[in-house]
Amino acid sequence: MKRLHCIVEGQTEVAVFTAILSPYIYQKTGAYCLFTAIKHTGGGIVQFSKIFPELRKHLQEKKIVTTFFDYYGIHKNHQFKNFQEAKINQHNAQFGVDLLEKGMTQYLEDYNVNTRYFIPYIQLHEFEAILFSSPESFYDVYDNQEIVNYIQNIRNRYPNPEAINDSPQTAPSKRIIKIVEKHNNTYEKVIDGQDIAELAGIEVILENCPRFRQWVNQLIEALNDL
Repeated sequence: MKRLHCIVEGQTEVAVFTAILSPYIYQKTGAYCLFTAIKHTGGGIVQFSKIFPELRKHLQEKKIVTTFFDYYGIHKNHQFKNFQEAKINQHNAQFGVDLLEKGMTQYLEDYNVNTRYFIPYIQLHEFEAILFSSPESFYDVYDNQEIVNYIQNIRNRYPNPEAINDSPQTAPSKRIIKIVEKHNNTYEKVIDGQDIAELAGIEVILENCPRFRQWVNQLIEALNDL
């Protein structure tokens, strides 16, 4: 059977993508999809040198190997190749993400790892961006129309959900936390993030998030060619 292995940052992504992305990809390719969190973390990104052994191991097998890391959370101490050019000397986040993705491939190739089946992916700007694809889904989780209105107002100010990010204080997750807490609720990333994403559905997310959609289509194409 064709296989896809995706390494993600934490249990939220594992739960969400297992629930909504795995069935979608299976429908399109017949491939078995496995999503696992980075081994050396309780959630969040780590130094790339700690991720490298996992990628090297998986790339020894005939399967598509990919990643889902948040651009927002990658910092200098994580020592990603091309970081300086991507996040310090580069104000275009889209271009910066592309540089970091290329850097992952280059890092592997520097150690003679075959990257034929490797598709690196970094989410612009973070996982919570895709939740803005469906503001109405927040109502089913929090039962509060004002929360929906705030989410919708933010969504309306950007060309797509992936463009939502002005600073570390206003990244998608920080906006959601602030809005929800203002209305006497709590954003539980694993539980609420999964519920909102499942309520939105993969089709709506793909329609609203062009970079995420491009990644998924690339995975499907690679799996069909495997």
